[in-house]
Amino acid sequence: MSGQSLTDRITAAQHSVTGSAVSKTVCKATTHEIMGPKKKHLDYLIQCTNEMNVNIPQLADSLFERTTNSSWVVVFKSLITTHHLMVYGNEDMICLHLLGGIVDT
Repeated sequence: MSGQSLTDRITAAQHSVTGSAVSKTVCKATTHEIMGPKKKHLDYLIQCTNEMNVNIPQLADSLFERTTNSSWVVVFKSLITTHHLMVYGNEDMICLHLLGGIVDT
């Protein structure tokens, strides 16, 4: 059995039912497990920043929502995931949505 909490499993299942793969992956990357986000989840989110048909504002909102969690582990993993996307994700998409349109020219 993995270290995911029941809450993490229920939240991921809710996102599966609604068909939101991005939100499900954000939830799985920011679980209550005391370990870093899994590489496969980070890689999928980076890939999403390069796709034209992915809802980047939804990705940003999902990450922001996880930072309001009462668990410090979830908040910290949300910040790590956000940092990882800012460093390795598509710069144009990240700047437009996560940083509110700030583009370094």
